[in-house]
Amino acid sequence: MTRSISSRAWFAAVVTFAALIALVIGSHAHAEGEPPQNHVRGRIESVDSSAMAIKTPDGGTVRIALADKLAVFTLSKANFSSVDFGLYVGSVAVRLDLTSPIVRATPRETISWLYQGQEFRIIDEKLRGIAIGSKPWDQPKGSSMTHGWVDDMDNNRVVSIKYGPTQDEESDVLVGKDVPVTRMSQGERSDIAVGAHAFVGTAKGPDGKLSASWVFVGKDGLVPSL
Repeated sequence: MTRSISSRAWFAAVVTFAALIALVIGSHAHAEGEPPQNHVRGRIESVDSSAMAIKTPDGGTVRIALADKLAVFTLSKANFSSVDFGLYVGSVAVRLDLTSPIVRATPRETISWLYQGQEFRIIDEKLRGIAIGSKPWDQPKGSSMTHGWVDDMDNNRVVSIKYGPTQDEESDVLVGKDVPVTRMSQGERSDIAVGAHAFVGTAKGPDGKLSASWVFVGKDGLVPSL
């Protein structure tokens, strides 16, 4: 059954709430034309009040400075059965050469491309509106990162993620049974602990040194698959 709550009024409310979140924890989407951030993934080897060291999958070690005001998020294990209409979610996905099984009836019947999810996260309600939209992503090649609300679902685990008022501002993502499903929550600086796996958005300074813009930390041994 197809359901839709993609009204302009609700979208305006979401955008307003997103702006409030941005004031509190910072916006993590890049302005158009701004160079992409460097993403660092790996295991936290050491951490102190000003920096941490990440052991990357290739065996190298990257040192990253930590600002006083740093956005920290945690990822914990979740289940696809918790996904429901209206939830705020995010996904990294790659477009397939297939059309979506979900057909939208208003204002006109439209068919969209189907995307293969690489990971899928349920985002806590207090973070609703964060990084809303869709943008290119670095892993895997040709992927995109989309944040929005669940506008529709079908019985084959296809989820429509809507991030704007038009029919084009929606991605239909196939979340296979092998796709990692996590819960994204607001974290604390203390979550950045030795032994945990992290995913870090960094900016490079004029001296070539990296500083963290935001940090995702896996809880209970979880390895972020962003």
